Amino acid sequence: MFVEQFAPWLVALNLVAIVLLLVFTRIRPWKIFIASSCVLYMTGLLPLDKTLAGFSNPSLLVLVLLFFVSMPLERTALVRRLVAAIVNGSVRSSTLKLGVLGALVSSIVNNTAVVAALLGPLKKQQKIAPSRLLLPLSYASIIGGTLTLIGTSTNLIVNGFVQQAGYPPLDFFAFSMIALPVVLCCLLVMVVIAPWALPKREIQLNRVTQEYFLEREVVPGSALIGRSLQENGLRRLEKIFLVEVIRGERVVAPVSPEFVVQAGDVLVFTGDVSAIDLLDEFDGLESPEAFNWTVRDNVREVIVSPTANVVGRTIKAVDFRAKFDAAVVAVRRGNERLQGGLGQLVLKAGDALVLATGPAFQRHNKASSDFIPVGGVDVSRLLSRREELAVYAGFGLIVALGATGFVPLLKGLIVLVALLLALRILTVDDIKARFPYELVIVITGALALSQAVFDSGLSDLIGDFAGEYLGGYGVVGALIGLFLLTWILTELVTNNAAAAIIFPLAMAMSSQWGGDYMPFVMAVAFGASASFLSPYGYQTNLMVYSAGNYRVVDYVRFGLPVLLVYCTVSLLMIVGHYGL
Repeated sequence: MFVEQFAPWLVALNLVAIVLLLVFTRIRPWKIFIASSCVLYMTGLLPLDKTLAGFSNPSLLVLVLLFFVSMPLERTALVRRLVAAIVNGSVRSSTLKLGVLGALVSSIVNNTAVVAALLGPLKKQQKIAPSRLLLPLSYASIIGGTLTLIGTSTNLIVNGFVQQAGYPPLDFFAFSMIALPVVLCCLLVMVVIAPWALPKREIQLNRVTQEYFLEREVVPGSALIGRSLQENGLRRLEKIFLVEVIRGERVVAPVSPEFVVQAGDVLVFTGDVSAIDLLDEFDGLESPEAFNWTVRDNVREVIVSPTANVVGRTIKAVDFRAKFDAAVVAVRRGNERLQGGLGQLVLKAGDALVLATGPAFQRHNKASSDFIPVGGVDVSRLLSRREELAVYAGFGLIVALGATGFVPLLKGLIVLVALLLALRILTVDDIKARFPYELVIVITGALALSQAVFDSGLSDLIGDFAGEYLGGYGVVGALIGLFLLTWILTELVTNNAAAAIIFPLAMAMSSQWGGDYMPFVMAVAFGASASFLSPYGYQTNLMVYSAGNYRVVDYVRFGLPVLLVYCTVSLLMIVGHYGL
């Protein structure tokens, strides 16, 4: 009786708790949402079938299958050929070509996969500073994802909410009429401001963008012991520079050429990780982390996720070998000069790590969620020309059939994934390593919460509140407020969580202005993709953070004009398209 009487307020308390935990704690979103679902079920606010109904939501299943299909797409060689054509020109022309490519491909392929595939080749090319290309790539992939139903997980999640609310599913191109002008205007702004809004660091890029923090220990019996750094040749290394020596509890920096090496000394270097083989030539100079990484195929670069359990802990305390079957070879944090040795380094979100990994690394669920793999060091096998053609042809056919309505997208993707598995272009190990279980739980929990908002009557209370206090602003004012609230939550929590929290509010508000729900659905979808001011607001922004040697101010300087144009054009197109 108590639960039924106060059901709206109990659901509201659940919703507020989710927002507070997402904003003010480091608890992973999937843990918060699974706890929310448990509370809804255990208190009787939601029956079990509705609590778990999200797992069979068609939009969620499509999203998971798209993740699987994106894995072989990342291993195609086409992107390397495209990069050569993109950087053949000025900064503005290269930004334009890269932006168009990133936006178009992201409209049908997961934008994280697009950035991962282009990141390595763009870092390695020498014609244009990567710092002038990688941020436009990230923003273009975000904006391009809004073009179609499958371009971004946000659109698919919103479509799932729409279906759950009892409305027909959104068309493949439902977002396109609004998104196309947004994409064109944002690309134009990026092309115009790129030369002065993005840092130009050519001098540092050859030396600093690959400037990792790494160390070696002088083992007993080494030929280096008793000789100075100058005599040992440790001051004349190419691409690597000795910055400090750790001897017991004492850190010696700067280090003079006459410094005499002793057993147990830890030599800390900074420089190009690709030249790490130079250190292997010195007798008795070994990695303090005892790990067999003589086979270079198991060396990969990853970015520490903002929600990773390792954030705030030292590398030594984490025990990478036991937890992830990996050893930290080198670390880089933007353009910051690190000090004090690898073991005592406290990890932060966005840190770039070079890991020597064992066979269990990719199969480790924690590894796939704590770290974001990026290109450049990852040496996954490229597909052959025949396999590449099969992947592109199959994916293009399925998308075309789904867009025209001949074959439901879900059924087409099931067939495509089955064929990829049969041809061993995609393996079960690939799926285990990259299965987006956290995203699945977040979306399922969000769908359960949305259902509880409607079933408890909270949506009616929100609608009454909106009609009473926001009625004076009109439908356009309410739409703008909803859009901005979604954007703020996106920057604070994540795009998917923001869409989940705001969608019930959008439906409640739509009932106060004639019941046309589509303008409010679009406001949520486009507001949840408006992440341009921080490296931590969107996964692709975090991926390019260290690779481009960016500072947070770079995101603000380049992203603010893009954000203003994105918001303005999105709102104008929503209002105009639906005749508000």
